[in-house]
Amino acid sequence: MTEFYCDILPRPNGWIFRLDGTQSPVYPSHRLAVEAAKAHADQITDKMGSIVLRQQDLTGRMRKLSSGSVSLRMVGV
Repeated sequence: MTEFYCDILPRPNGWIFRLDGTQSPVYPSHRLAVEAAKAHADQITDKMGSIVLRQQDLTGRMRKLSSGSVSLRMVGV
């Protein structure tokens, strides 16, 4: 199955997600952007294949996000 990346990115006024070249509206918090990205991914997963949420770390590398029961944590790529 093909994997597509959905990147959670900071902006001066909040956070966005970018999937397949399309950018979301700006969300005021990281958590809201991740929740919106997950909801969007759930809607289109069947059409596109597997979607991997990623976030840029402090070194500039993209890292996969893993959902925990309460919070999200970063895992190595």
